[in-house]
Amino acid sequence: MWSGRCRSALHRLRRCAAQATAAPVTDNVAPFATPVIGRAPWNVDASSDGYKELAKRSILQHGFVLLHGLFQTDELKRLAGPAMSNTETVLSTLHAKGVTLPVGSRAGFHEVVLRSPGRYDVPCDFKEFPNELLQKFECIASELLNDGVGSPNSPSRASRAFAGIVRAEPGSESQIWHADSPHLTKEHSSPNLLNVLVATRNVSKQLGPTELVLDSHRLTNHLRPGAQFSTELLYQDPKNSPKAIGAQDLPVILAEMEAGSALIFDDRILHRGGGNVSAENRDVVFFSYSRPDFEHSTHYEAVRSLKTYDHRSLAKEVRREFPGLRADGDVVLADGASGSQLHESAIQAVQEQLTYGTANIGGEYDSSRRAEAAVSGARLAMSDFLTCDTQEVIFGASMTNLVLHLARALGPALEKGGNWVLDPISHGANVWPWVKLAGRLGAEVRWLPAEKCRLQTEEGALAAVIDSSTRFVAAGAASNGVGSVHDVQELCRRAKALSQGKALTFVDAVHYAPHGRVNVQRIGCDFLACSPYKFFGPHAGVLFGRRQLLQTLPADRLDCSDDSLPCSLNNHMSRWEVGTQNYEALSGVTAAVNYLADLGHRFGGAAPSAPRAERLEAGWHAIEAHEKELKNSFLEGVKSLRNVHVLGEEDPAHRTATFAVSKEGLKPQELASRLCKRGIWCTAGNHYAGFWDEHSGGLANNDEGMARLGLLHYNTLTEVDRILAALEDA
Repeated sequence: MWSGRCRSALHRLRRCAAQATAAPVTDNVAPFATPVIGRAPWNVDASSDGYKELAKRSILQHGFVLLHGLFQTDELKRLAGPAMSNTETVLSTLHAKGVTLPVGSRAGFHEVVLRSPGRYDVPCDFKEFPNELLQKFECIASELLNDGVGSPNSPSRASRAFAGIVRAEPGSESQIWHADSPHLTKEHSSPNLLNVLVATRNVSKQLGPTELVLDSHRLTNHLRPGAQFSTELLYQDPKNSPKAIGAQDLPVILAEMEAGSALIFDDRILHRGGGNVSAENRDVVFFSYSRPDFEHSTHYEAVRSLKTYDHRSLAKEVRREFPGLRADGDVVLADGASGSQLHESAIQAVQEQLTYGTANIGGEYDSSRRAEAAVSGARLAMSDFLTCDTQEVIFGASMTNLVLHLARALGPALEKGGNWVLDPISHGANVWPWVKLAGRLGAEVRWLPAEKCRLQTEEGALAAVIDSSTRFVAAGAASNGVGSVHDVQELCRRAKALSQGKALTFVDAVHYAPHGRVNVQRIGCDFLACSPYKFFGPHAGVLFGRRQLLQTLPADRLDCSDDSLPCSLNNHMSRWEVGTQNYEALSGVTAAVNYLADLGHRFGGAAPSAPRAERLEAGWHAIEAHEKELKNSFLEGVKSLRNVHVLGEEDPAHRTATFAVSKEGLKPQELASRLCKRGIWCTAGNHYAGFWDEHSGGLANNDEGMARLGLLHYNTLTEVDRILAALEDA
């Protein structure tokens, strides 16, 4: 019924849209003259009688309304003043603390979020705004979000969700099309959440007004029959568009606004903030209201506070907690890519387990119980570290050991033939087991495309190697040889799509794990491996596998061992773990994860009482911010050095603080030897990777590789200066 109504009104709506945006606009002239307000049904004059009813009708029918003249000049100053003052304070603090925000609410702070490049949301508490001014639009929101419950004089109040300022800085581009809330039922219903945007000044085309697809609040229902998308519409994904929801023929409304006007829209409408091509900030006050029982967690997911965020003191403070940094005198440990130093808490945990927990599990006595607690505690810690279920965590002697173990299980489980797609710049542990297994299965081996030692994950590049015959895709989250970081989330998503869901995906996160958050739910992989000795714990290996696969694949085990995933009935042992586990190492693993979580509240802005997973998230943000400064300092400094070359990604955002370096006239091992003599401890070689001939551009060969400098969060900017001086002098 709706589609027919829409089609019959389409030409009228297009005429209205053209009339609503045709008038010339300047910053000093209101973009909507009085005649235009009367022509477009979504333009409502707030000074007219019955404007509230007209506004509600437009929101229900079209998904939005533009209320013109809602606030006079003095009212607007009172309304916007608190939020504008708070915004200046917050963004000044952000700059003073040296923070570069990644895009996304979870990557932000309670005080500020970067929604898209150059576009900030700065929340402000509702209590800071005059209630009598809020009532001008709260009465509309309350009636729509309570289905009209209440009386005109005393309407039921909708829940106040968010308020603050949206600032689009000069040069910020248009956002990607998106909706902000999902539908809850297959049938279209009244709004779950409404957003109110109040213009603090005239918002012209140059300042980038909000764009909305007329009537699209119905079509964004991913639950309706025939919908070709799911909740990805809630996030700014490049593939989102009006066409994606079948709205390509609907008009796009440019919501130009004069100062004091308000745009109220259903949170489910397809919309985007326009690009700001002016020389000034575009500041809009926002207020969001929801049904009392509606969950809106996707809007603000930050787990840290800017007030207690202090990444600049991180390296200096934690160095004293690593005995290995003090043991060898005045040297720079630049071998983090080979393995990190152990945190003192991990060393203590290993020692205590060896002292008081030397027993096997299953006994009714303290040392045996302590051994079992080491296993269950480490499994819980790694489930927080990886964001997975405890039963999806497997322990082993090393990542390589676990990969070989998994390969033995995959052999009889995967069908013969087809093709396997592998990473040409990966560590050998993520290449040769799969090459050999593919050979036994008669499968063709293909290689992921790479440029400048970085995997290419664009659809066109991947479509050349991944197809419906692909059965397995393996890639590194980051190169242990040159430090390039790969978009394994996009790779896994496209691998599933291009293979029509037939390919299993494996991610080697060994090198990436000490540098950034590993979240298997976000990545979307089937398997992932990492090594705690790379992230400040003892030597061990960890494998994540999706529960269904771990339950059904034929694990290589002894007949006398339990054939279940870990639980209290089998003393928390997995069918994938053969023999007695290294309990002391597992105790150290738990301590290392706890140390990283502690960084979240010590330097990352998380509350000390926050769940460990949230503190880990905040801790990684602090680590990434510090390592960004290390990367920038090294990459800028090396440009001025004579005859020194760095292989790999030039953009710090796409690499870890690991650098493959060469110096003209010196072989890799000789360069590393000279650096070590100058107090810069590092390594040289091919680092168990076989890509050097094809991808180094002549800087290295397969036998010798390059010298490698690996920095971690306990390294300092002063140490970077020492490394640069040693490279110059070598």
